[in-house]
Amino acid sequence: MKIMKNKTKIISTVLLIISLSTYAKSQSGIYKTAADFRNDILTNKNTCSGRKTIHVHDFFWNMPTVKVEENGKKYTYLKSELYGYRNCKNEVFRFYNNTEYQIAEAGNIYVYTQQKNITQSKGFIVVNAYYFSTSSDGEIVQLTMDNLKKAFRNNDKFLLALNQYLNEGDVQEYDQVHNTFKINYLYSQAINKQ
Repeated sequence: MKIMKNKTKIISTVLLIISLSTYAKSQSGIYKTAADFRNDILTNKNTCSGRKTIHVHDFFWNMPTVKVEENGKKYTYLKSELYGYRNCKNEVFRFYNNTEYQIAEAGNIYVYTQQKNITQSKGFIVVNAYYFSTSSDGEIVQLTMDNLKKAFRNNDKFLLALNQYLNEGDVQEYDQVHNTFKINYLYSQAINKQ
């Protein structure tokens, strides 16, 4: 029994070291432009060491600025002048109209999420709201069937696939089999048929 406990401690320690070294090697920083995002060019890079270096202040204050620390120096940028940023969890966020959206998928269709507080009788719950754009720097709109049909009104094959395989509730779903959002899978299938 003692040997089993020691093996468990050793395995746990090794896993912890691996996860910490991976965390320490990741980098956070800002993307000044959509091209920087597409080419993964970070400005004000920071090696993630457990200390937060990007301060957005969106949750309560919705400030128009982002504060970034790099090598002990502090920089302030207007959200309107930035594309977005990557945090130490390798999550990427885009700014659009001074609002922060998390990029859930950068496919043919860019899918974004944003946490929203829904008030209930006993407090509130946090839910994800879904949005999309037709390019990395395109207009971000709510992910609904009507908005997809408007954005892709000239793509008959994609519109046919939307009507055939999805209903309003399905447009936000992730396809576990193909490891992509359903709308991106249908879009790629429509492109391949042209």
